Amino acid sequence: MAAFAHLRREEKLGLGIAVALHVALVAALLAGSWRSPPKIPPAERMTVSLSDNVSLNSTAPKPSDASQAAVAPVLAPESAPLPAPTSVPVPAPVEPTIDRTPPKPAAVHSPTPKQTSAPKQVAKPPPPQATPKSGGGSLLGPNFLKGINADQRQASGTPAAAFGASEAASLRDAVNRQLKPNWRAPEGVDVEKLDTTLSWDLNPDGSLKGQPRLVGQTGKTPSNAPQQQRHIEQAIRAVELAAPFNLPAQYYDHWKRLTWHFDRNLSQ
Repeated sequence: MAAFAHLRREEKLGLGIAVALHVALVAALLAGSWRSPPKIPPAERMTVSLSDNVSLNSTAPKPSDASQAAVAPVLAPESAPLPAPTSVPVPAPVEPTIDRTPPKPAAVHSPTPKQTSAPKQVAKPPPPQATPKSGGGSLLGPNFLKGINADQRQASGTPAAAFGASEAASLRDAVNRQLKPNWRAPEGVDVEKLDTTLSWDLNPDGSLKGQPRLVGQTGKTPSNAPQQQRHIEQAIRAVELAAPFNLPAQYYDHWKRLTWHFDRNLSQ
Protein backbone atom coordinates (compact mmCIF):
# COMPACT_ATOMS: atom_id res chain seq x y z
CA MET A 1 0.00 0.00 0.00
CA ALA A 2 2.99 2.25 0.43
CA ALA A 3 3.44 2.14 -3.38
CA PHE A 4 -0.01 3.72 -3.88
CA ALA A 5 0.44 6.33 -1.20
CA HIS A 6 2.16 8.79 -3.53
CA LEU A 7 -0.61 8.57 -6.17
CA ARG A 8 -3.05 11.40 -6.53
CA ARG A 9 -6.73 11.00 -5.89
CA GLU A 10 -7.62 10.97 -9.64
CA GLU A 11 -4.98 8.35 -10.38
CA LYS A 12 -6.20 6.15 -7.52
CA LEU A 13 -9.76 6.44 -8.81
CA GLY A 14 -8.73 5.48 -12.34
CA LEU A 15 -6.69 2.55 -11.11
CA GLY A 16 -9.63 1.28 -9.04
CA ILE A 17 -11.95 1.45 -12.06
CA ALA A 18 -9.45 -0.49 -14.18
CA VAL A 19 -9.10 -3.22 -11.55
CA ALA A 20 -12.88 -3.50 -11.27
CA LEU A 21 -13.27 -3.87 -15.05
CA HIS A 22 -10.62 -6.59 -15.21
CA VAL A 23 -12.32 -8.51 -12.38
CA ALA A 24 -15.67 -8.26 -14.21
CA LEU A 25 -14.12 -9.53 -17.45
CA VAL A 26 -12.54 -12.55 -15.72
CA ALA A 27 -15.88 -13.35 -14.05
CA ALA A 28 -17.70 -13.22 -17.40
CA LEU A 29 -15.21 -15.62 -18.98
CA LEU A 30 -15.51 -18.07 -16.12
CA ALA A 31 -19.31 -17.95 -16.26
CA GLY A 32 -19.26 -18.78 -19.98
CA SER A 33 -16.97 -21.75 -19.55
CA TRP A 34 -19.45 -23.41 -17.14
CA ARG A 35 -22.12 -23.59 -19.83
CA SER A 36 -22.59 -27.00 -21.54
CA PRO A 37 -21.34 -27.20 -25.14
CA PRO A 38 -23.99 -27.17 -27.89
CA LYS A 39 -25.33 -30.59 -28.86
CA ILE A 40 -24.43 -31.76 -32.39
CA PRO A 41 -27.24 -33.74 -34.09
CA PRO A 42 -26.26 -37.28 -35.12
CA ALA A 43 -25.56 -37.96 -38.81
CA GLU A 44 -28.25 -39.66 -40.87
CA ARG A 45 -27.67 -43.31 -41.67
CA MET A 46 -27.42 -44.60 -45.24
CA THR A 47 -28.98 -47.92 -46.24
CA VAL A 48 -26.73 -49.98 -48.56
CA SER A 49 -28.04 -53.16 -50.25
CA LEU A 50 -25.58 -55.75 -51.52
CA SER A 51 -26.56 -57.96 -54.51
CA ASP A 52 -25.25 -61.48 -54.95
CA ASN A 53 -26.15 -61.70 -58.68
CA VAL A 54 -23.22 -60.39 -60.67
CA SER A 55 -23.17 -60.67 -64.52
CA LEU A 56 -20.11 -62.49 -65.81
CA ASN A 57 -20.55 -61.32 -69.42
CA SER A 58 -20.20 -57.75 -70.67
CA THR A 59 -23.32 -56.20 -72.06
CA ALA A 60 -21.42 -53.59 -74.07
CA PRO A 61 -21.87 -53.75 -77.89
CA LYS A 62 -19.23 -55.85 -79.57
CA PRO A 63 -17.12 -53.88 -82.03
CA SER A 64 -16.76 -55.09 -85.63
CA ASP A 65 -13.53 -56.95 -86.36
CA ALA A 66 -13.36 -55.89 -90.00
CA SER A 67 -12.78 -52.18 -90.40
CA GLN A 68 -14.29 -50.47 -93.34
CA ALA A 69 -11.72 -49.84 -96.06
CA ALA A 70 -11.23 -46.31 -97.16
CA VAL A 71 -12.79 -45.71 -100.55
CA ALA A 72 -10.92 -43.28 -102.80
CA PRO A 73 -13.02 -40.83 -104.80
CA VAL A 74 -13.41 -41.58 -108.49
CA LEU A 75 -11.95 -38.80 -110.64
CA ALA A 76 -13.78 -37.65 -113.74
CA PRO A 77 -12.05 -38.41 -117.04
CA GLU A 78 -9.94 -35.61 -118.45
CA SER A 79 -11.70 -33.51 -121.01
CA ALA A 80 -10.32 -33.31 -124.50
CA PRO A 81 -8.26 -30.16 -125.23
CA LEU A 82 -10.04 -27.39 -127.02
CA PRO A 83 -9.26 -27.05 -130.69
CA ALA A 84 -6.93 -24.22 -131.65
CA PRO A 85 -8.77 -21.17 -132.99
CA THR A 86 -8.71 -21.00 -136.74
CA SER A 87 -7.56 -17.72 -138.21
CA VAL A 88 -10.15 -15.91 -140.23
CA PRO A 89 -8.70 -14.39 -143.37
CA VAL A 90 -8.99 -10.61 -143.38
CA PRO A 91 -9.99 -9.23 -146.73
CA ALA A 92 -7.52 -6.79 -148.22
CA PRO A 93 -8.68 -3.17 -148.31
CA VAL A 94 -10.19 -2.19 -151.59
CA GLU A 95 -8.69 0.98 -152.97
CA PRO A 96 -11.28 3.31 -154.45
CA THR A 97 -10.97 3.84 -158.15
CA ILE A 98 -10.41 7.46 -159.08
CA ASP A 99 -11.40 8.71 -162.45
CA ARG A 100 -8.35 10.62 -163.60
CA THR A 101 -9.77 11.71 -166.95
CA PRO A 102 -9.75 15.49 -167.16
CA PRO A 103 -13.21 17.07 -167.31
CA LYS A 104 -14.30 18.46 -170.60
CA PRO A 105 -14.24 22.24 -170.76
CA ALA A 106 -17.67 23.77 -170.76
CA ALA A 107 -18.71 25.46 -173.92
CA VAL A 108 -18.48 29.22 -173.68
CA HIS A 109 -21.28 31.00 -175.45
CA SER A 110 -20.42 34.46 -176.54
CA PRO A 111 -23.25 36.84 -175.90
CA THR A 112 -24.99 38.27 -178.91
CA PRO A 113 -24.91 42.02 -179.40
CA LYS A 114 -28.54 42.19 -178.30
CA GLN A 115 -27.81 40.46 -175.04
CA THR A 116 -24.98 42.74 -174.00
CA SER A 117 -25.92 45.39 -171.50
CA ALA A 118 -24.04 48.11 -169.74
CA PRO A 119 -22.52 46.91 -166.42
CA LYS A 120 -24.30 48.20 -163.37
CA GLN A 121 -22.29 50.37 -161.07
CA VAL A 122 -22.27 48.97 -157.56
CA ALA A 123 -21.90 51.53 -154.82
CA LYS A 124 -18.85 50.76 -152.71
CA PRO A 125 -19.50 50.70 -148.97
CA PRO A 126 -17.70 53.39 -146.99
CA PRO A 127 -14.47 52.22 -145.37
CA PRO A 128 -15.04 51.08 -141.79
CA GLN A 129 -13.95 53.57 -139.23
CA ALA A 130 -11.27 52.28 -136.89
CA THR A 131 -12.63 52.09 -133.39
CA PRO A 132 -9.99 53.01 -130.86
CA LYS A 133 -9.14 50.23 -128.45
CA SER A 134 -9.39 51.05 -124.80
CA GLY A 135 -6.20 50.30 -122.91
CA GLY A 136 -6.01 48.25 -119.74
CA GLY A 137 -6.12 49.95 -116.36
CA SER A 138 -8.41 52.55 -114.89
CA LEU A 139 -9.25 55.92 -116.30
CA LEU A 140 -10.50 59.21 -114.90
CA GLY A 141 -13.81 60.93 -115.55
CA PRO A 142 -14.29 64.44 -116.90
CA ASN A 143 -15.09 65.80 -113.42
CA PHE A 144 -11.97 64.26 -111.98
CA LEU A 145 -9.44 66.29 -113.97
CA LYS A 146 -9.24 70.05 -113.84
CA GLY A 147 -7.39 72.50 -116.03
CA ILE A 148 -7.41 70.33 -119.19
CA ASN A 149 -9.33 71.60 -122.23
CA ALA A 150 -9.51 70.74 -125.90
CA ASP A 151 -6.67 73.10 -126.83
CA GLN A 152 -4.30 71.38 -124.42
CA ARG A 153 -5.24 67.93 -125.79
CA GLN A 154 -4.51 69.05 -129.33
CA ALA A 155 -1.19 70.56 -128.25
CA SER A 156 0.03 67.23 -126.96
CA GLY A 157 0.86 66.13 -130.51
CA THR A 158 -0.99 62.75 -130.28
CA PRO A 159 -4.53 62.12 -131.54
CA ALA A 160 -7.07 62.09 -128.71
CA ALA A 161 -8.45 58.58 -128.10
CA ALA A 162 -12.11 57.94 -127.39
CA PHE A 163 -12.70 58.47 -123.68
CA GLY A 164 -16.03 57.62 -122.14
CA ALA A 165 -17.55 56.58 -118.86
CA SER A 166 -16.12 53.05 -118.94
CA GLU A 167 -12.61 54.34 -119.65
CA ALA A 168 -12.94 56.87 -116.83
CA ALA A 169 -14.00 54.16 -114.38
CA SER A 170 -11.13 51.93 -115.47
CA LEU A 171 -8.62 54.75 -115.00
CA ARG A 172 -9.94 55.46 -111.49
CA ASP A 173 -9.59 51.79 -110.56
CA ALA A 174 -6.03 51.68 -111.90
CA VAL A 175 -4.94 54.70 -109.85
CA ASN A 176 -6.66 53.33 -106.71
CA ARG A 177 -4.96 49.93 -107.10
CA GLN A 178 -1.55 51.61 -107.18
CA LEU A 179 -2.25 54.00 -104.29
CA LYS A 180 -3.92 51.63 -101.80
CA PRO A 181 -0.85 49.49 -100.96
CA ASN A 182 0.99 52.70 -99.97
CA TRP A 183 -1.83 54.57 -98.17
CA ARG A 184 -2.04 54.26 -94.39
CA ALA A 185 -4.48 56.57 -92.63
CA PRO A 186 -3.35 57.66 -89.13
CA GLU A 187 -5.20 56.43 -86.07
CA GLY A 188 -7.05 58.66 -83.63
CA VAL A 189 -10.40 60.12 -82.59
CA ASP A 190 -12.55 61.30 -85.55
CA VAL A 191 -9.72 60.58 -88.00
CA GLU A 192 -12.19 58.74 -90.25
CA LYS A 193 -13.86 62.13 -90.92
CA LEU A 194 -10.74 63.64 -92.49
CA ASP A 195 -10.59 63.91 -96.29
CA THR A 196 -7.37 65.25 -97.79
CA THR A 197 -7.35 66.28 -101.48
CA LEU A 198 -4.05 66.27 -103.38
CA SER A 199 -3.13 67.19 -106.95
CA TRP A 200 0.01 66.14 -108.84
CA ASP A 201 1.39 66.17 -112.39
CA LEU A 202 2.81 63.12 -114.19
CA ASN A 203 5.23 62.69 -117.06
CA PRO A 204 4.30 60.44 -120.01
CA ASP A 205 6.26 57.59 -118.41
CA GLY A 206 4.15 57.84 -115.22
CA SER A 207 6.82 59.47 -113.07
CA LEU A 208 6.09 62.49 -110.86
CA LYS A 209 6.47 65.93 -112.40
CA GLY A 210 7.13 67.95 -109.30
CA GLN A 211 5.78 67.43 -105.79
CA PRO A 212 2.15 66.69 -104.89
CA ARG A 213 0.19 69.78 -103.88
CA LEU A 214 -2.45 70.12 -101.15
CA VAL A 215 -5.81 71.21 -102.57
CA GLY A 216 -7.77 71.10 -99.34
CA GLN A 217 -8.84 69.10 -96.31
CA THR A 218 -12.35 68.55 -94.96
CA GLY A 219 -13.80 66.83 -91.90
CA LYS A 220 -11.71 68.75 -89.39
CA THR A 221 -12.83 68.60 -85.75
CA PRO A 222 -11.15 69.59 -82.47
CA SER A 223 -10.73 65.87 -81.72
CA ASN A 224 -8.71 65.10 -84.86
CA ALA A 225 -6.67 68.32 -84.85
CA PRO A 226 -3.48 66.50 -83.75
CA GLN A 227 -3.77 64.13 -86.75
CA GLN A 228 -4.64 66.60 -89.52
CA GLN A 229 -1.05 67.36 -90.58
CA ARG A 230 -0.13 63.67 -90.26
CA HIS A 231 -3.05 62.83 -92.59
CA ILE A 232 -1.62 65.18 -95.27
CA GLU A 233 1.90 63.77 -94.91
CA GLN A 234 0.63 60.19 -95.26
CA ALA A 235 -1.27 61.11 -98.45
CA ILE A 236 1.82 62.73 -100.03
CA ARG A 237 3.92 59.71 -99.05
CA ALA A 238 1.43 57.36 -100.72
CA VAL A 239 1.69 59.27 -104.02
CA GLU A 240 5.49 59.30 -103.93
CA LEU A 241 5.67 55.55 -103.20
CA ALA A 242 3.17 54.66 -105.94
CA ALA A 243 5.11 56.56 -108.64
CA PRO A 244 5.86 55.83 -111.41
CA PHE A 245 2.23 55.04 -112.24
CA ASN A 246 1.43 52.42 -114.85
CA LEU A 247 -1.38 53.98 -116.90
CA PRO A 248 -2.41 53.67 -120.59
CA ALA A 249 -0.37 56.01 -122.76
CA GLN A 250 -3.21 56.77 -125.22
CA TYR A 251 -5.09 58.54 -122.42
CA TYR A 252 -2.17 60.61 -121.18
CA ASP A 253 -4.17 63.81 -121.64
CA HIS A 254 -6.62 62.51 -119.00
CA TRP A 255 -4.10 61.48 -116.35
CA LYS A 256 -1.18 63.87 -116.78
CA ARG A 257 -2.70 65.89 -113.90
CA LEU A 258 -4.51 63.96 -111.17
CA THR A 259 -6.60 65.26 -108.28
CA TRP A 260 -7.37 62.63 -105.66
CA HIS A 261 -9.25 62.39 -102.34
CA PHE A 262 -7.58 60.53 -99.49
CA ASP A 263 -9.99 59.36 -96.82
CA ARG A 264 -9.93 56.19 -94.70
CA ASN A 265 -11.13 54.00 -97.60
CA LEU A 266 -9.36 55.95 -100.40
CA SER A 267 -12.61 56.44 -102.34
CA GLN A 268 -12.80 58.60 -105.40
